[in-house]
Amino acid sequence: MKTLLVKLGAFFLLKGGVNMVDIYVALIIHGRRTFASVPASLQPAVKAELAALGLGENGQPLPVEEPEEPTGF
Repeated sequence: MKTLLVKLGAFFLLKGGVNMVDIYVALIIHGRRTFASVPASLQPAVKAELAALGLGENGQPLPVEEPEEPTGF
């Protein structure tokens, strides 16, 4: 049984599997978890992934700043 578990673990590691950061990002986006509930070791990566998607720590879109129009013409 132990060798079967080792083989399954190796399969998922080599296959790629699902990244826990991606799981927490999806849970935050869908309101099932909060950023505070993410393990401290994963928080920086989760925050970076949310920011890359244009989302804040709460999973909601970040406010978009409108560019200022040039003046002096």
